[in-house]
Amino acid sequence: MSLNINDLTDIVAGFLLGDKKPDNLNQKKAVKSLGKRIFLSDYDIRKMLIPGEKILEVPSNAIISPLSLDWIDFNGIKVVYKDSPR
Repeated sequence: MSLNINDLTDIVAGFLLGDKKPDNLNQKKAVKSLGKRIFLSDYDIRKMLIPGEKILEVPSNAIISPLSLDWIDFNGIKVVYKDSPR
């Protein structure tokens, strides 16, 4: 499996943000809730998306950052809002 620039960025950011080891690249990530709404940054979006997948499921109350929206549009990814479990 070869790494691309996004994978390397995730690994470096993970170490800088305090992760002790790189995450498995093919594993979906859960995003912590910030009150009633969830803010999804570019880093969070890339962690939630499985490599090669073109559909991203996010909670219905999610706020997606403008940078993330640009990245999603550039890569042709479809965002599907789903109800989050209560």
